[in-house]
Amino acid sequence: MPDFYTILLLVQLFGLSNCVIWAAIVYRYRSIYAARYWLAASVSGMLGGLVLASQGNAGLMVQTIGGNTLVILGFWLNYLGVRYFHDDTPNPLWAGLVLVISAGAMLATFHLWHGRNPLYTLAQSLPLFVTVLYLLRRPVRELGAVITTAAMAIACLSNWVIAGGNALLVGNIIPTLDLGNAAAIALLVFLFASVTWNFGFLISVIDHLHRDIERLANEDDLTGWANRRLFMKHLEIECACSQPGRVFSVMLLDLDHFKSINDTHGHAAGDAVLKHVADVSRATFRPDDVVARLGGDEFCVLLPDAEMDEAAALAERVGAALKASPFHWRNHVLDITTSIGIASSRAQTVQPDSIMEEADRALYETKRRGRNGFTIFTPTPESKPSGKVIELDVAAMQTRQAAR
Repeated sequence: MPDFYTILLLVQLFGLSNCVIWAAIVYRYRSIYAARYWLAASVSGMLGGLVLASQGNAGLMVQTIGGNTLVILGFWLNYLGVRYFHDDTPNPLWAGLVLVISAGAMLATFHLWHGRNPLYTLAQSLPLFVTVLYLLRRPVRELGAVITTAAMAIACLSNWVIAGGNALLVGNIIPTLDLGNAAAIALLVFLFASVTWNFGFLISVIDHLHRDIERLANEDDLTGWANRRLFMKHLEIECACSQPGRVFSVMLLDLDHFKSINDTHGHAAGDAVLKHVADVSRATFRPDDVVARLGGDEFCVLLPDAEMDEAAALAERVGAALKASPFHWRNHVLDITTSIGIASSRAQTVQPDSIMEEADRALYETKRRGRNGFTIFTPTPESKPSGKVIELDVAAMQTRQAAR
């Protein structure tokens, strides 16, 4: 079994490696605010270990209390970093208060329990235990959090064993108890746990970056809706799950005269119009609807379990919402209207391209007949879209609703 200070040297080397890793992450990914706390925690823990090691076997008060306080500070910084990582802003004042109380308690009992003070390991365990409780209470536990929770729980158990042994000694319950080998083993276990929970932090960061990349790949950055890639993926799944009696609809929307808005007021106005349309119409869609911006001013909505009449009612709501919320741009009031084409699945086997083509043909029928309305694609022997173009008029819609 290596001696205690050889193991402490290993702890310092691993602490230095953690500092290097977190410094690189902070430098490379500055948006990950929690990484700064984890870097500070690694630095504080390493400095605390150096201060403790500098006293040798002398058991000096300043080094003992100062070193343990730095180690405990590092663990509280880990806790704060976990809270920030999960977008849960903590109040660091109470953590600082507990740290001061811990340091005061260690100082007050230094001479009383010299060399066998159970408060050292108990005070170290407290921030770890608080972090474990916080992660366990979260409804969603990603892999990194699970690893961190398990590692910190192991570290707590290791410290509690040593604290219990020291309590038996200072209380003269088992005055001959030898904790030499147990302390070395506990430090090795703690080393394993600290490396593992930092690995858990890294897994969490990697998952966070992966989610960001996935969001950028699947989300339209202007409107916050899905992009074409994600929409087609959902449409393919919906088509693959088609079966008799289960109907879904697709709705294509084009903003009327959008090009003239760009030409007259500039592309900044055009972008603002797109955001306005997204914000205004967002409340009209159902939670399960997949809304996407396919490009330019073209939008598409996948309506699971929606018959044609449900899709038509949704088209009315979208048009009414836009009409009731005109767009204001630099002292100009712009009325935004939209042309819509609707197609619904009818057969057991539906192809994504075919239903998109049907919705597109219905959309252009709406445009051909004067815009500001919607057309429902109904197949005819000539495979032409049929159905009346219904003008999206608020008063007319209210009249129809009152008559129902």
